[in-house]
Amino acid sequence: MKKTVAFLVVALFALVMAFGMGATDDGVYAGVSNKAYRPFNSNYYDGLNYSLFRNPSDLAVSRLRIQGLSVTDASYNFAQAVQNRSVAEAIANITKFQWGDKKNWIGYILGLTLEAGGGYNDVFGLSVGSGSQINNFAFGLNIDVTEKSMPFITKDEEGKEIIDPSKRSILGNGYLPLADFALSFGYGRRIIEMDSLTLDVGAAIHFAGKVYMKQVNFDTIRDVLYNNTGFKDLPARGGFALPVDLGVTFSFPLSHIKVSATVNNLNGYYYTRNYSSLDNAALYRNGTDPYTIYTPWTISSMVQYSPEFKNFNPTVTFEFIDMNKYFMDELNRSAKEIFRYMSLGVKLDIFKVVSIRAAYKYGYPELGVCVGFKGNSFEMVYGYQERGEEYGFKPVDCLSIRFKLGFEK
Repeated sequence: MKKTVAFLVVALFALVMAFGMGATDDGVYAGVSNKAYRPFNSNYYDGLNYSLFRNPSDLAVSRLRIQGLSVTDASYNFAQAVQNRSVAEAIANITKFQWGDKKNWIGYILGLTLEAGGGYNDVFGLSVGSGSQINNFAFGLNIDVTEKSMPFITKDEEGKEIIDPSKRSILGNGYLPLADFALSFGYGRRIIEMDSLTLDVGAAIHFAGKVYMKQVNFDTIRDVLYNNTGFKDLPARGGFALPVDLGVTFSFPLSHIKVSATVNNLNGYYYTRNYSSLDNAALYRNGTDPYTIYTPWTISSMVQYSPEFKNFNPTVTFEFIDMNKYFMDELNRSAKEIFRYMSLGVKLDIFKVVSIRAAYKYGYPELGVCVGFKGNSFEMVYGYQERGEEYGFKPVDCLSIRFKLGFEK
């Protein structure tokens, strides 16, 4: 067993070193495309996505979990957008199940877009996932599509793409449809089990892909509307990677405390090419000019307490994410930057049917409610996220709604 573990560790680091040679950033798109993929829902209370994308040692607890279909939409800049009457009417029609009317969706997304402001932001996202855990093995297929906004891209005198500092308004933004997807496999194992202590370990690997259309601005949209160019003919980029997540969890059954540590996105190198159209990028067909995008790896930790009451069970969690990034990049900045890396949350499960939670998450409040039973649920979460270069510069609100069909035992 020890020889097998040693071999796997050596092989993993050899893989990371081999794949990492020649990695570059993504130029003007680095503020958007160099992010490691993680589905919208991957917090500790999620279950399957938490095990596959955050802490695979959670799989050491043998379960049967089937996630037949999970669908989440995330609407950013929601509070300001809904104050617009046409946006409010579009939302009302959508809630009345008038889903086939494109005008409602166009009005809704356009309203969110107009509130994006200058700089980097998210506008709208859709996340779809499916998978299962059987005993200590798990697999999942996840796809996220997000509309991003970013500063306007222009070219300098030498023809090199640069960010235009003179355009800082919504009309000066560029927009970037981005799709992330992953086929994931994970395994966990309990290696120590005593009355006072258990030790779980786990690993997950992702066959991940990233496809994004090169920046679209209002001139591009005008050309599409006037049939001067086709949407499918706009240039795009796409790449794939094989990132790995590792996790370890110490549990103290007598005190109902768990302490975990994770290393996420090892080998996060995307082998990327340029494509003449979005269709070709999605199929990785006829690509040119190959290059490698590096998405950073991270170290995170979590402490969790749950008394495991039967009918009214609270869970208190403290997280410190991206610890290596904080200690390497943020110590010389304002002391309040640490809030972007910490989360303190409380979740109350009522009769295992209703779940209410509140958190001060990464520097901002978040509230959520979930109603469900045996793996089927409906969930609403509202909170804020930082989109500025420093904490407090650009808080962006987000409303997410999720439907999940499945079975858990």
